[in-house]
Amino acid sequence: MMGDAMQLLKEKLTGHIDARDTERATLLSWPNAKIKVDGDPHPYESGSLVFADYLQEREIEVTFDVIEPAPTTLKGKLLIPSPLEVGDRLLVSRMTGQRYYVLGKER
Repeated sequence: MMGDAMQLLKEKLTGHIDARDTERATLLSWPNAKIKVDGDPHPYESGSLVFADYLQEREIEVTFDVIEPAPTTLKGKLLIPSPLEVGDRLLVSRMTGQRYYVLGKER
């Protein structure tokens, strides 16, 4: 009986978002972003979207101090690709006007 109650609770909470202004969307294209928000009749283009920093491709300048075989300093850049792929389910929040802030991906 306790197992049944836990299963019912798990089913009820699956897919639940704990925020009134958060919605779900599907990523239709990337990197020229286009999303389709659930329940909206038309997709939103990149001009009306703002993505969280960690969802975008990032470039980081790095410095490595190498000790062996001879002391030297190497400088370069690391490119961290975006984790987004076409078809990903996204969590979005409506901003002022017809703009959306993309918070993250659903698991």
